[in-house]
Amino acid sequence: MSLPSLVRKRSLASSADLTRERLLDAAAYTFARDGLRGATTREIARQAGVNEVTLFRHFKSKQQLLRAVIQRGLESEAAILDQHSSWKENLRASMEQYAHHYYSHMEKKKGIARAFLAEGQVLPKSMQTMIADVIRPVRERLVLILTDAQHAGVVRNDLNVECALDAFKNTLYAGMLRQGAYLPRNYTTEMYISTVVDIFVRGIERPSR
Repeated sequence: MSLPSLVRKRSLASSADLTRERLLDAAAYTFARDGLRGATTREIARQAGVNEVTLFRHFKSKQQLLRAVIQRGLESEAAILDQHSSWKENLRASMEQYAHHYYSHMEKKKGIARAFLAEGQVLPKSMQTMIADVIRPVRERLVLILTDAQHAGVVRNDLNVECALDAFKNTLYAGMLRQGAYLPRNYTTEMYISTVVDIFVRGIERPSR
C-alpha cells in the first residue's frame, strides 16, 4: 500500500474513532436526561451531530450503544481493581481509594445512575440481561480480590464477601444519590466516604489476637 493510501486509511480510522466517541458522549447525556427507555437513537444522533444511518454504522441498536456506554464507564473501575495486591496488604487504604473513585465516578454520572435505579425493574428482559453481563465481570473481580484478602487472613473467615460488598457499594451509591436532598448534610462528602469505609473495614477485618 502506498504512503498516501496509508495516511488516508489512518485518517479515516481516526475520524471513525472520533465519531464513535461523540456518539458515546451523546448517548450517555441522552440516557441520563431522558432515561434508558425514553432515549431514542434519533435524539442521540442529533446530539452527536450525525444522522441515524451513521449511528447504526457504529452501533446496530440502542441496546448495543447502551452496552458500550456502560463498558466505557467501567474502564476506570477496572483499572483501580488492577492494583489488587495492595488490598490484602493495606485493606483500609485500598478500600478508601476504591470508595473515593466509585463515589466520584457515580457523582459525575448521577443522571444515568438515577435512570438505572428507577428503571432497573421495568426494562425489557433482554436489556436487563445485557446490563448484568456487562457489570458481572467487574463485580466478580471485586469479590475475588476481597476473597483473596480473606484467604490471606486479613478478612474474617465467617464473612459472606459478596453480601458485604453489595452492602458497601449500595451505601455509597445511596449516599451519592441522596446528598443534599430534603435535609442538608452537616458533614462533607469526604467525611461520609471515610465513615462508610471505617464502618465497613471495622466490620470485616479479622480480629487481631
